[in-house]
Formats: sequence, structure tokens, C-alpha cells
Amino acid sequence: MKKIFPLLFFLFCFNGFSYAFDTGSHFDLTRSVLAERGFGDTAIRIVQVENWLTDYYSSTPSVRGAARDELEKLHFDNLFSTAETSRYWSWLMKDLREATLQAAKDDDQLAMLTTLGVALHATQDFYSHSNWVETHPRSPGGPYRTETFLSVGPPQSAELITGKYPEDRKSAPAGALIHGNYDTGLNKDSQVRPNWDEAYVFAYCASHEIVQLMERWSEEARPGLWKRAQQFEVAANDQASLAYDLRAVRNISMWISARDEDGHWKGNRSGSPRFFPPFSSKWVGRPSSIFVKQISERKLHKRLTAHLYSETGPLLSLPGPAFTVARFALNRRAVLVRTTFAKETNDAGRLERGIDPGGAPDFYPVITIGAQVYTDRVIQNQKEFPNPWFEIHFVDGRVGSVPIVFQLWDEDDTDPGGEYKDDHIDINPVANKRDLELTLQLNSGRLSGDLAGIHNSIASAFTVAGAKPDNKRAQITVYINSSPLAAR
Repeated sequence: MKKIFPLLFFLFCFNGFSYAFDTGSHFDLTRSVLAERGFGDTAIRIVQVENWLTDYYSSTPSVRGAARDELEKLHFDNLFSTAETSRYWSWLMKDLREATLQAAKDDDQLAMLTTLGVALHATQDFYSHSNWVETHPRSPGGPYRTETFLSVGPPQSAELITGKYPEDRKSAPAGALIHGNYDTGLNKDSQVRPNWDEAYVFAYCASHEIVQLMERWSEEARPGLWKRAQQFEVAANDQASLAYDLRAVRNISMWISARDEDGHWKGNRSGSPRFFPPFSSKWVGRPSSIFVKQISERKLHKRLTAHLYSETGPLLSLPGPAFTVARFALNRRAVLVRTTFAKETNDAGRLERGIDPGGAPDFYPVITIGAQVYTDRVIQNQKEFPNPWFEIHFVDGRVGSVPIVFQLWDEDDTDPGGEYKDDHIDINPVANKRDLELTLQLNSGRLSGDLAGIHNSIASAFTVAGAKPDNKRAQITVYINSSPLAAR
């Protein structure tokens, strides 16, 4: 499987990312979990790339036939009964254990990180593509539920299924629920879908459990390898390639605009026929990095797909002896930052340039919560837009407060990297200060900093806007709250 092929063929045939939690959700979940479990930045970035490549190589026209069939197995689609779903989980865990043991025996840290990225992708997709949320509903106003398939097994009172994909699949039973898109179906792939936040929290808990299992198996085969993989580093030239691959993760997903696709980062409306072709041509035309080659040439994903969708073979008891995980027991809270409205202010004078003189702005936020940075989707070419952005961050439940910095940008650059080259938008009424700097008190829900008070619901959301003399001004409406994750 080569990454290099003619751009026009790529643009014409690219199927888009239709299988998974949107790339941005996978990206953020993976960093949250691995950072909490002591992984270094380079290792986290590698796992994020491998997680994304599971989607990319399921969609790109450079992969067809049996190779694509293998990759399409890694998204937990087309399981129409509890028995089918349980068998998939059984084989996935058996294959994952064997792949982990093999990477450890080979003393191959990069293979271990690749295996982790692919495994996290499939695991996270289960909670987005199944009816797990519906069979484990959250009580109104209660904590987020944390039980997972690996910790409690399938529900006893309802059939556990995943959605039909593609929609016209002929082998599905009559009445099977479709995976759907941003408007319909069983999926909870992005923040624009109902119950996305609950699926995201379940996937967070399950990701912790996968890391826990892989660490245990790795230690069985080669003690010490796991800790070395956590702090894995690469040469300077490979660091540069990794940085560009990370830009591809965001930019290709954000800007995909082909056939029916209109972005796949954290919801739709971010597709850009202006930016997608030039960036894609540059990344596709570059020699594949060592990280891309783990999938494209070494085909390490095959270690996890050997038996998926098999109708025969042993049905493991999950949870079971080699696969036992402690039900998620970390003391965590989810911090939720929800933007309900964004618009360009209408107070520009006749001699003042607007945010985007050539048209409407292309807004996107960069929100730092604690120590993690979240980049949300671009809303292309809109002067105003309802419910554009939603971020979830996890914090230790024992901390008293968490800092939040909200930046707003207007996208102008076809190949951002390093320092932002886009327009920095003013959303703070204080002169010469563009961003909002806040602190959330977790016990009381009170905000302090650039504004104060309790703004923890739609009804109590705050509205703030930039003001003259600063230029490029916008207004946002936001509420911020937190919720505990259910204890064991």
C-alpha cells in the first residue's frame, strides 16, 4: 500500500472518513489517556498517527481489495446481535494479546505503539458505533457511567448491536439500524450527534483498560519494554516527519471535501475545497514516514484482524482470566466547555477591515483546559453559527480548580504548522487582550478570571465580545460545567 498516487485520482475516489468517531475525538481521547498513564509526548504523537491511519487506509483509493477489507474490520460495524458483538470482542482481545506479546518478544517499541494506536481506534469506535450508551443510560443530572464491555460484559436485558455500514448493505438482517451520518443513525461519532458525550466518556474509560491490559501482557513477555516504549524517541529527521504526519491528521480530516464529505474532525461544516487539494498533494507526494510504513508496508494492523467477524472458533469469556480488567476506578471529573453561539460583531466602521474582507469568517477555537490543548472544527464561511463547539477534558477529581484559556481564530493558511499564521480574533472586551483566561472552581462551578460567576448551563451561559480599539472582533456564548465519573 503506497501513499503516493496521482492527486486527481485521490480527490475523485477518496471515500471520506465514514467509519469512526471523528478524528478529533480519537485524537483527544488518545492524548488524554496516554498522558495520564505516563507516556511521553513523542510516544503519544506516534499513537495518535497510527490511530488515524486506521481510518485513512480504510478510505484512501490507494488501498483496495483484501487490504481494504482488513482495515474495514477495525471499526466495530455490522454486528447485529449480542452473540456477534461478543465474538468480535473475544477475537479482538485474543488477537491484541498475541500482537502485544509478539511486539514485546521482538523488542519492537514502534510496533508496540502502532498496535496500541490501532487497538485504541477499534475500542473507541465500539462506544460510538454501538447501542452501549442506550443500554447503559445516564441518570438525568447524575455522574457519567463508566462500566465497559471488558469490565462487565454484555448487557443481559437488551440485545447489544452496532450499526449497519454502508447503509445499503445487503447481508444485514431486516430492520437493522444504520450507522448513519451527522443527521441520522445509531452513530455518536461527533459532538453534533445525540449522546456523543456519553460515548466519549465510555471510550475514555475503555481506552484506559486497553492500555492496562497491554502493559500487563508486555511485561509478561519482556519486562521493562513497556516503560521504554512510553518514553520512545526518534531521530531529528523522523521527528520532522512525525510533525508533518500530525498536521495531516488534522488538516486532511478537517478539510476533506470530496463526494458527500464536508469535514471529519469534530463534526461537519469544515470541508474546504480551497485548502484540501494543496495540502493533500503535499502530504501524499512526500515519501512515507516510518510511522506510515508501520501500516502501509509492515501491515501491523493485520495482527489485530486475523479472526474478526469469524463465525467459528472459541467464544472467550469476557471478562476472563487473561483479559480481566479492574472496572474504571480512577477518581475523575469531566470538564465540559460548550460554545452555543459564535458570530462576527457588526460594529466595524467604514474604514475598518472586517475579519475576512473576501467573505465570511472561518472560525475555529483553540481551547487549553488544564495542560491539554483542544483544537475544534472550523466553521467555514459563516458570519454566525449556533452550537459550533464542544470539548470534554478529564481532571483528577481531587483538584480544586482547572485553568481554561479560550482563543478564537479565523482560518487563512493552507498549511498551518508551528506558530499559528491565521488571524487571531478578539473575544475579550479588555483593550489589547484577545483571549479569555478563566479558572473553574470544580466544587462550586464558579468561574473567575476575565469574568466571574456561575455559568454552567444553557440558561446561565455567558456572552462576551471583543471591543475597540482591538480589530477583528467576534462574540461567543459559552457555558462551562463539570460532572463526576461514576465511582467503581
